Order: sequence, then structure tokens, then C-alpha cells
Amino acid sequence: MSIIDFAKPAILKISPAGDIMPLDAKGHAAIRYPDFGVEFAVGAGLLARNIKFDTAVKKCRDLQHAGDDGWILAPDLRLHLLTVDYSRSGPAADPDLFPDAVSEWHWTAHGCEWAGKDEDGTPRAFWQVYGSSGHVLYGDRGRYYGVVRPCRLVPRPGQ
Repeated sequence: MSIIDFAKPAILKISPAGDIMPLDAKGHAAIRYPDFGVEFAVGAGLLARNIKFDTAVKKCRDLQHAGDDGWILAPDLRLHLLTVDYSRSGPAADPDLFPDAVSEWHWTAHGCEWAGKDEDGTPRAFWQVYGSSGHVLYGDRGRYYGVVRPCRLVPRPGQ
């Protein structure tokens, strides 16, 4: 069993066509964390403006990027924390990996169970990750705004 280094996870750069690129290449459209089975969009144009949660979900669902669809909000806030570089601030992201990073609240699809649920079973609040520092806070789905760093779940090595 190998140990995954959360501080320095393995990464792959993904081209606009969906192919793996050299790590020193520029112009990538996604960053893949193969050990975690997740890929985050880069340059998808969803970081420019703050939107409410339901709009964020729709924008991800409609996105065609890096040669594929299937984009979602990070289903667990801990996955979104992979995009945070805690040695930086304003934004707290590696500019080589995430050149489009912004210092705004980022939506995740990780519901806050304590906030209760609507009649359809959807949580009333979701966790957000602050792009400036990596702090985590909740955002009320109907009142708060945030930006979107879409992700896709991808097979882990050996799956």
C-alpha cells in the first residue's frame, strides 16, 4: 500500500483536447490528481463572476471543456482543498497550475447537514472554500454567492 502525500499530490496537466501534457507545458485546460480520482478545470471561464449555488450546478452540468463533459462541483470540500496552496495567499493557488485563480469563495457540492434540507432533500447550505486563503465556510444556497472551479471524477490508477 502506497502512502499519498496530501501536501504534494501527484498531478497531471490536461490539454484542451483532453490529452496528458508535460508538467512544464503551458496552456493546459485541467489539472488531474490521479491518486484522488479528480480533475479540476482551468480556464473554463466560471471564475469571473459570483453566482448562486443552483446556477453554479447548472453551469458545471452544461460545460464542455478539456475534451469532455461530466463537470460538477467538487462533491467533497476536501477534494477542492487540493487546489489550495497554503504557502501562498491572495489567491492561495500555484499560478503554474491554476493561472486563473481568484480570491473569491468557491462553491462545492458538499452539503452542510446541520443547515437542514429543503422539501426535495437538497441541503440549504453548502461548504465553500475561500480562494484567497483556503479557509472553509458555509454558504446558504439561496442567498450566498460564489465562483466555480468545476471538477470531474476520473478513474484512479488501477481502476
